[in-house]
Amino acid sequence: MKKIVLTLCVFVGSIASAWADDLAMAATMMDSSQTILSGVVKSVSWADPAKGTKSEIVVIDADKKTIHILVTSTTTLWDADAKPLLPDKIVANGHVNVIYLTTPEGVNIGKSIKILK
Repeated sequence: MKKIVLTLCVFVGSIASAWADDLAMAATMMDSSQTILSGVVKSVSWADPAKGTKSEIVVIDADKKTIHILVTSTTTLWDADAKPLLPDKIVANGHVNVIYLTTPEGVNIGKSIKILK
């Protein structure tokens, strides 16, 4: 019985550790509010593990404010017809709606990105 409890504790502990490593999952575990943003994509950069960079889009809203959005493995990407799409379809000068969470550290993590017509 002790062996089963110990195995379960190690398993649960490893899951919590994996969640904490993923910023998107960590943000959903915190009490963060979500924000909806409509704007034009200023730039797109995709992750490069060799350089240690993360995927990010920069969006300019109607007030000309620039917002950086981290794109993670849990960010959903949609086309104008609400069908899933590949990241390469998100390009500069495209119009998007973005739902994102802001962590207490001020990092904006994309929850959903939808390309508009």
